Amino acid sequence: MVDQRFYQHLGPISLATLLGSLDVECGDKRHGKIQIHNAAPADLAGSQDISYLKRSKRPTKLENCKAAICFVHNDNIDHVKNFSCVPVVSKHPRADFAHILSKLYAEKEYGSNDHNKYDKVKIGANVVIGAGAEIGQGTKIGPNSTIGPGVVLGENCTIGANVVIEFSLIGNNCKVHHGAVIGGTGFGIALGAQGGVDIPHVGRVVIGDNVSVGCQTTIDRAMFGDTVIGNGCKFDNLVQIAHNNKIGDNCLFAAQVGIAGSCDIGSGVVMGGKAGVADHIKISDGATLAAHASTMHNIPEGEVWSGVPAMPIRQHMRSVSAIRRLTRKKVKPAKEQG
Repeated sequence: MVDQRFYQHLGPISLATLLGSLDVECGDKRHGKIQIHNAAPADLAGSQDISYLKRSKRPTKLENCKAAICFVHNDNIDHVKNFSCVPVVSKHPRADFAHILSKLYAEKEYGSNDHNKYDKVKIGANVVIGAGAEIGQGTKIGPNSTIGPGVVLGENCTIGANVVIEFSLIGNNCKVHHGAVIGGTGFGIALGAQGGVDIPHVGRVVIGDNVSVGCQTTIDRAMFGDTVIGNGCKFDNLVQIAHNNKIGDNCLFAAQVGIAGSCDIGSGVVMGGKAGVADHIKISDGATLAAHASTMHNIPEGEVWSGVPAMPIRQHMRSVSAIRRLTRKKVKPAKEQG
């Protein structure tokens, strides 16, 4: 279930209404009367939910899927026949799933909010605060910043100028520097018949206590569930944290670090400037990525990796040394030159 501080739930809606304009096949027309309450990923869906199965030679296992309805490509229909969910055959299951999300959920509008009720909060000029936002005492908000509907800011936070915070719960003693954007939609794109389809994101950002977010850093909200930032994390300027990442306590990320979606990053992880992490990567506690390192593999606890593609730092240094030896020009002795 989405957080109704941020989203309006429009369900339940009949399956026939949800599928209205889509080019799909549902088989038995009687299924059109099924009432759909929510949408969810296959591993989280319940008995009143609609989900999807990606087209793949090795599709996601559905042993625990309890969805009532599942979008599925004809190539993978055998993978849902043994489950109670009704298959909806689609040429583009993920794109069709994206289309129905906007029928089930709507972002709450900003509405009006009385700044006078925040009597122990310092609010700069031209600040917009959405309806239902909660702001702890001692917090300061710089000019031209926007705090979205339902957002929770803890006590003694410092929010810079031109900051946007939406769909987020933020702890105490946090600093969000100028121009940062927290809670924006992630880069979720599904390929449909007409090209790329933006997938609505109906999740949140949850940030712990004593976190610093640098200037023009962006932290995207989850597609479903939460993007999580642990206590004590410190992010430099121009860091990008994509949707559905889980980041542990006391991590340090230098400028221009980029982390793709759905990564699991432990506590005490350090990343040098311009380090990059591919999606669905696990980086264990205490690991380090050197500056410019770019990893497409999981990193074990406490290890230091560097290079592109990233590898354990000693292995990388040996590789660099070997290449230097191979490419070094041999200088002729002085006698041969004469």
